[in-house]
Amino acid sequence: MAKVKDKFRDWNLFHKAIVTGMVAFGLSVLVKAYFAIDGAYELKEERIIPASTAAIWPWVTENLKRPNWQGEVIRVQGLSTDVGRRRLLFWQRQFENWRSSEVTTALVQERLFSVEQESDFDTRWLEVELTPLGPCETKVTMTEIIQPALFSDRFFFFRVREKRQQRLANSLPYLENWVLKSTPTCAP
Repeated sequence: MAKVKDKFRDWNLFHKAIVTGMVAFGLSVLVKAYFAIDGAYELKEERIIPASTAAIWPWVTENLKRPNWQGEVIRVQGLSTDVGRRRLLFWQRQFENWRSSEVTTALVQERLFSVEQESDFDTRWLEVELTPLGPCETKVTMTEIIQPALFSDRFFFFRVREKRQQRLANSLPYLENWVLKSTPTCAP
């Protein structure tokens, strides 16, 4: 029996290492869970469009034009985009359809369009900012903050973050395409 004990002299150290690893893993899950309790996730995308802010602005704000370029939005139903006015948005992602209520929270003519969207699945804050870089060049910045309604969706948001980011990344080239098709060539 003495020889067996000699072979496992550091057995106590091995157990301590295993327990420490398990505690570290458990603590990391608890920290992640704590931050996911009331967590929201920010997505941001920028693009420089060779058009004036006056040419881009109607595409950003008008209800009939937004479904043409904004990813997953298939219809906007409402009369006005004034601050405080509500609209109904219809969404589609693959075979899943849902709707959300949208209210304009900030509106600065040809500079900023900010809305809050609430659905059964999440609450989103979308901000489209236009920064003129010249008479025929505008930087468009889309910032979206998504707060999933369910704790499990907030906790595992890292699984769908790339898809949500790709939706924003796809929206801006479509916006540029529609703006350039609908407006004459900009001359400085």
